[in-house]
Amino acid sequence: MKPSPLINEPGMSDPHALVVGDVCYLFTGHDVGFGVPDWVMPDWRIYRSEDLRNWRHVGTIRPEDCFLGAGNTSCWAGDIVARNGEYFWYFSHPKLGTGVMRASRPEGPYVDALGHALVESFDPTIFVEDDGTPYLIYGHGDYKIARLKDSMVELDETPRDLPLDRKGIFPVMDKNSLHKHNGTYYLSCSGYYATSDQLYGPYVYRGLVGEGWGLDTPYAHGDFFQWKNQWVHVWCKYRNREVDRIRDCYLAPVVYGPDGTMRDDLAF
Repeated sequence: MKPSPLINEPGMSDPHALVVGDVCYLFTGHDVGFGVPDWVMPDWRIYRSEDLRNWRHVGTIRPEDCFLGAGNTSCWAGDIVARNGEYFWYFSHPKLGTGVMRASRPEGPYVDALGHALVESFDPTIFVEDDGTPYLIYGHGDYKIARLKDSMVELDETPRDLPLDRKGIFPVMDKNSLHKHNGTYYLSCSGYYATSDQLYGPYVYRGLVGEGWGLDTPYAHGDFFQWKNQWVHVWCKYRNREVDRIRDCYLAPVVYGPDGTMRDDLAF
């Protein structure tokens, strides 16, 4: 069975997940540029679910609450992480870089933690190692990684390049996600993924998590997360990219092979 959009309303995009107990929150972009061949994204949305099937809009993060400023319509992708009893939202803008907001509740309200960019790039991902150490991954084409301080708003090292053997297939794109399963690190972009036995790489392209449903294009921005002992892939797909940039989000459980390969099981 193929997946269906998570919500009926169009424009849910760039999903990243936060699991708190028996609740899953999706932090997403918000596409509104119908008929416009560009991204028009005036804010970020927060959705909540207890079963990964029924989603409720429970919060909105607006650009006037951070250094982007009121009226900004380039609220690009971000990632969310819980730390020290707070929630940190790493948001991005294509020209102004990646900033950080914080809140005391997953639903917000979120306030700017810095008032300026943390790094001069976009589409950030936060990876937390088994020992609790947080890392920021970001970039377009050549990804970079940097350990974060416990404050979550400062880098704890000079960013390093993530070496990646694309095998001529892995996209030269932003939209990264990084997770770890059974000691293997998975660096992905859309439906394409590379693996390494070391966090800092080198990574080698391994394959696609699935074909169709936007997974075999470079545009399926998504995330991998654990839900009740099951790994899950969430991603977005354009309705018709030749017309505009309106997207929907989809979910599928992930199946791992004994050789470290992974694929989406489109029967959630």
